Amino acid sequence: MKIVIIIPTYNEVENIGRLIEALETASRRFSHHETQLLVVDDNSPDGTGKLVEKLTKKFPSLTLLSGEKQGLGQAYLRGMDFAVDKLGADIIVEIDADFQHDPLALPAFIERIDAGYDFVIGSRYIKGGSIPNNWSALRKLLSKIGNLLVRIGLLTFGVHDWTSGYRAVKTWVYQRTRTQLTGFNGYTFQVAFLHQVLRSGAKVVEIPIQFGERKYGKSKIGGEYVKNLLIYLIKTRIHETATPRFLKFLVVGTIGFVINTVVLEVLVRLGIRPSISGGIGGELAIISNFTFNNIWTFKEKKITSIRQIPGKFIIFNLASFGSVIIQTITIEIGTRIFGVPTYRIFYVLGVGIGLIWNYFMYNRVVWQTHKKTKIS
Repeated sequence: MKIVIIIPTYNEVENIGRLIEALETASRRFSHHETQLLVVDDNSPDGTGKLVEKLTKKFPSLTLLSGEKQGLGQAYLRGMDFAVDKLGADIIVEIDADFQHDPLALPAFIERIDAGYDFVIGSRYIKGGSIPNNWSALRKLLSKIGNLLVRIGLLTFGVHDWTSGYRAVKTWVYQRTRTQLTGFNGYTFQVAFLHQVLRSGAKVVEIPIQFGERKYGKSKIGGEYVKNLLIYLIKTRIHETATPRFLKFLVVGTIGFVINTVVLEVLVRLGIRPSISGGIGGELAIISNFTFNNIWTFKEKKITSIRQIPGKFIIFNLASFGSVIIQTITIEIGTRIFGVPTYRIFYVLGVGIGLIWNYFMYNRVVWQTHKKTKIS
């Protein structure tokens, strides 16, 4: 089979030459496949594209594809389309150009493809995987919150590292999901791609990787990362569950949000720590949510027996407690890093994650409007 390794670049002149040599070395360990390197450069002003063009004379397996800067997602789509249509790829590999992805780990990806898997993810968050110890607290927080957002938002807990950019995928999987991938960029592209892959029925596996620290150049991750992920998840969840029940759930949740917010603000002004105030407000919102969801949102499954109500309310509390924990932890971590005055930002973020969690738990646990499914 033919493997095309796609390397998206923008201002990576200090890394790209060394990476190409390292990938050439790594590819010798799966020489039973034909390997092609494809650098997709967004017209880097630092001369990355010019250097790669020179290196094509030294490495016959190297191809340069240049284009306007439109973001990571569009670069990958441009590269994958070229790999399939022009280079005849059977397997596509994604890898960053900054050596945070170890080129020497690549043979392990190909081994899983040879073993019958369709999509292989290099995961930092499973046993044997790691992230750099010297990452800033903010970088660690953004990465972990991003993956937690996705797992809860898409209600898919079998995958641990949704935003990893180190992957190997069979061409048929990409072709089946291609039409669903336009309009996404950055790390949101990686999430949307994997989401569609899982829906396609492809056989997916994670393998551990040690995520390295960038030696040259600047990281392109920022605050937009979490914001764009949250927007994608909310849109996806609304699209997939845009039913009258979900709309009612949003109305009830808004009422609970108002109760939660008022209690939070009052208690903070009384000198109580924001994380504790948010927890108290969250519990009062739970009482409101249980009442209105029972008599309106899930009225076809309405709990009417006086004997059942106490037990169901306890189950409802336990199901909702996850959102209270999410909210409390989000506020606590955020305010410790950025200061108490920022508590409102992390309160809203925590509520957003908890909203998705609650809808899933209410449907599957409290009112059981869906059949239980087994995830293997």
